[in-house]
Amino acid sequence: MRNWLVQIIAILIVSTGIALAINSARGGGVSIIGDWPSGTRDDAGPIIPPSAEPGDPPFITLEDAVAKYQSPDIIFVDSRDPEDYQYGHIKRAINIPFEYIDDAWDAYIDSLDHSRGYVVYCSGGECETSLYLGRYLFGRGFKNLTVFYGGWQEWVDNNLPIVKGDGSQTGEGQ
Repeated sequence: MRNWLVQIIAILIVSTGIALAINSARGGGVSIIGDWPSGTRDDAGPIIPPSAEPGDPPFITLEDAVAKYQSPDIIFVDSRDPEDYQYGHIKRAINIPFEYIDDAWDAYIDSLDHSRGYVVYCSGGECETSLYLGRYLFGRGFKNLTVFYGGWQEWVDNNLPIVKGDGSQTGEGQ
């Protein structure tokens, strides 16, 4: 029994060593340690979620989102749960939580100005409620709409204007 266990461990060690050697020898191997993005991004383009489809609202980069934020005519829409929004959100953003869309939210959405520009975001990373809400709003006639898939996390990581749950503000340009 003990000899059998030693053989299994030896096989695992040898095969792991071979796999690591092949991975490092071939160009463009898989990173062993790293913070992998959940979406895909070409060098200059926006982060795009894995479930993106043709006909979805356009996705924008952080730089595009910051440029749009400078315009008072653009409304940022936080698609996260109300609790997350209360914890902190992009300064001046409104909250339309996708998970709670119902008739009451439809009435609120219908009262919004369709001629204004909208940027929809969520947590970033694995969160896709910005994409889902963007699709929903796009289908309701909001054509001047973009999705910032980098979302809350990318915004915070870059020290941009936010409102915290206690009402305090941080980030540049407060």
